[in-house]
Amino acid sequence: MSELVTVVMEPRTQRGKGASKKLRKEGFTPCVFYGPEMPESVAGKIDTTKMSRLLSSRHWETMRLMIKLPSGDEEMCIVREVQRHPISGKLIHVDFMRLIKGRKITVNVPVRIHGKDACPGIKEGGVLENLHEIEVETLPVSIPDFVDVDISNLLLGEMIHVKDLDVSDELTILADPDEVVAIVVMPKAVEETVPGEEREVEVMAKGKAAKGED
Repeated sequence: MSELVTVVMEPRTQRGKGASKKLRKEGFTPCVFYGPEMPESVAGKIDTTKMSRLLSSRHWETMRLMIKLPSGDEEMCIVREVQRHPISGKLIHVDFMRLIKGRKITVNVPVRIHGKDACPGIKEGGVLENLHEIEVETLPVSIPDFVDVDISNLLLGEMIHVKDLDVSDELTILADPDEVVAIVVMPKAVEETVPGEEREVEVMAKGKAAKGED
């Protein structure tokens, strides 16, 4: 479990597209803090460079944070949603959700694969197909950084299901128990003929035969 990082939310009084655009030019990203047992959400802004660096450092959906609100209060939270520009990828908005001690939360946890070098199925020419994340329910203090999956003994055609995963008793996996987490399969054969090419050649050949061409 990662160490908690503190982020600072500064006050934001103006709303709307124009105000948000101005904030971004000044190096800030509009954000909001909300959660259970809160009468209303708190709007603010956060340093874009610092937040971008933090988001790129790890899987943000499982990253627990301490957020310092404009009021000076500090709360434990997670990043619930990140909005980015579809072309530039720059931050547009960040949602922080309050965490309450003792109350479970649902998060998507990344899958971390172990044993690729030893996997007999891969050694035989197979390729690995696997889930990249799994939805789990757990307490805030127990949010894991990863769900580890060992494929070191996986043969060609064999698979690991959700029900086969060895996870902490503090985690409840919400995915279907029969869902495939990892499987080693033979790579699909690459068609040498371009689709439609064979048929086109055949038609041309018939045309030449009808005209008496060689």
